[in-house]
Amino acid sequence: MAGNIYLIGGGEIDSGETKIIDDNIKQSVKKGSSFVFFPTAAKDADRYICTIESIFGDHFKVIAVTQEKGRAFAEDAIKRASVIYLGGGTTQLLLDLFNRWKLVPLLHESNERGTVIMGMSAGAQALCEHYIHEEDNLFELRDGWGIVPACCLVHATEDSFHKSQQLCSEFTHKRSKLIGIGEGASWCIDDIKEYAIGEGSIFLINSNE
Repeated sequence: MAGNIYLIGGGEIDSGETKIIDDNIKQSVKKGSSFVFFPTAAKDADRYICTIESIFGDHFKVIAVTQEKGRAFAEDAIKRASVIYLGGGTTQLLLDLFNRWKLVPLLHESNERGTVIMGMSAGAQALCEHYIHEEDNLFELRDGWGIVPACCLVHATEDSFHKSQQLCSEFTHKRSKLIGIGEGASWCIDDIKEYAIGEGSIFLINSNE
């Protein structure tokens, strides 16, 4: 894993809940670099795009990739990107688009050449081998792209992490590292180490524990 991957558990970007994480990205990547944003999981919402542009546009050249712009635009943007930001929303929307457009191999290639890849909530889930889908206090283990060899829980609390741990233990054939990432926190992975950034909580269980 050559590039840095940031798995972000959630938080209101425009109110500064992820500022520590956002500033870390700005400090680690050259000013003026290409920052490619996928608002797919939020149905390409204009407000979300404007928020990302307002937060990161002072340092990066922000390029928003929407379904309207098409696959060729997305492929070219990914290949040129220094940072790829996969936004939050409904995870399945993001998974479906990337699978339909066959973009997942391009993410693997981007990571290998050192591109920074950030996943916010739904984006973090999609990047992992497995993720915990939580709805109406029901927990379900689902498959992501497997770029990060782990199972991810976003918006994590101590209680939801404990329930996720129980769920994962029922699927021994799919067990992997379980990472619970709270609001305002990011779990960061590169080819040397893994570490936390932000003020939120991180919960971590290795598969052999």
